[in-house]
Amino acid sequence: MSAALVSGCSNAGGVGPSLGGIFGKPAATTGAYGQNSAPSARCRVPYPQAPIPPGCHPSEVTVGPAGPQGASFAGGFPQQPQFGEPAAFPTPQYATGGFGSQAGGNAHAALHRGGTAALERRPRFRGSLDLGLERSLSGNAIDNTVFPTTPFAAYDPLVYAEGSVAGSVADGQTTRLRYVPDSRLRNTPQPWDTLTASDVSFSDSWSVPASVGVGGEFILSDHATLFARAGYARAEGNGGSAASIEATVFKETTVETYDDAGNPTGATTTVEFKPEQTISEVSYDFSDMERIDLQAGARLYLDPVAGRATGRTVTPFFGASAGASRYNAASYTLDQRQLGYRSVFEADAPFYYDLDVPGGFDVDNDPATPGVARVDLYEAQWVPSGALNAGVEWQVTPKTALALETGVRVEGAREYTNGQSGDARVSIPLTLRGSFNF
Repeated sequence: MSAALVSGCSNAGGVGPSLGGIFGKPAATTGAYGQNSAPSARCRVPYPQAPIPPGCHPSEVTVGPAGPQGASFAGGFPQQPQFGEPAAFPTPQYATGGFGSQAGGNAHAALHRGGTAALERRPRFRGSLDLGLERSLSGNAIDNTVFPTTPFAAYDPLVYAEGSVAGSVADGQTTRLRYVPDSRLRNTPQPWDTLTASDVSFSDSWSVPASVGVGGEFILSDHATLFARAGYARAEGNGGSAASIEATVFKETTVETYDDAGNPTGATTTVEFKPEQTISEVSYDFSDMERIDLQAGARLYLDPVAGRATGRTVTPFFGASAGASRYNAASYTLDQRQLGYRSVFEADAPFYYDLDVPGGFDVDNDPATPGVARVDLYEAQWVPSGALNAGVEWQVTPKTALALETGVRVEGAREYTNGQSGDARVSIPLTLRGSFNF
């Protein structure tokens, strides 16, 4: 409390509404504020930070010139009891003159702030702005049981066999090298050991979505609110392995000898092999994801767990919401690479080169670059969504607050472009929300 507040009252020194018993003791006024309500001169202090005179209750203290001549000073402001201790304490206490949250519910302060009622009006509405991240927990963007992605149906690894010949018949000897893939058992229907086509999860398909949102919250009571929110989320597409083939790579060395007439005189063949070689791999690269969220729900606030004395309370809460989300269309490209079989035996590390994917296209308009295939995964569509959240809210000022919340968010399944239904998506959001009372 300060002298500026006292001097700023329009009723100072004049006739105003009777305060009656608002200050906590019977009114002795006749309706004139600061004239007939003056207490004993012994409880008058010259300025707000002055010590409370011994024997005076804080509610009896007024600000004005000391002595009888000060009885006509208008605008005296009784101090809040929490600003000083009762007169029973022998050591004088000091009024701080503060107007923080500790005075927010004080009827005396409400009147001196220009209020016309003894208590402040409770805010009924507040706006909010939030920023968040969201981590997918379960669900696959590509489910190969309903949306196969591998292009290996037309793939024949023997087409890419490698070999060479050294020497000549005139020299009397030739050495033929041949590098080919096959299964370990050889002569099986497929010339490889295993084909793996993995499902691709939502978390592998896109980076962690970042979101921004705006909303409004209607305050029903001290513990319950209703809210609505509109938000936008975006994530970059990721790349990774969609399918691969493993086989055993064989090196066959055949040496043939010839006489002077050029007739073969003998031949020997030796075989080396290296199993579990990835001879071909198909990788994916997803398009970016964009999403619009619309939701409505309610929050239940518990009692503050800290900050009661200062008014900067920390309050836990629970929330629930339901709504809908609209996703943009999603697609991915497939790129295939092929193992150079010779490099398995003759190089320090295996060498891979790109292949034209069947049905692919030249994505960078470079004829020297093998084409890739684009696959349309989802069309743009709406899905239902819902969330359960919990968090804490910190009252920064009487009108502003910050909240940190997390929980579980569930979205309905999107439909693939082939008409099949995909997986529902479960995620963990983490949101920082700021709000302002209106």
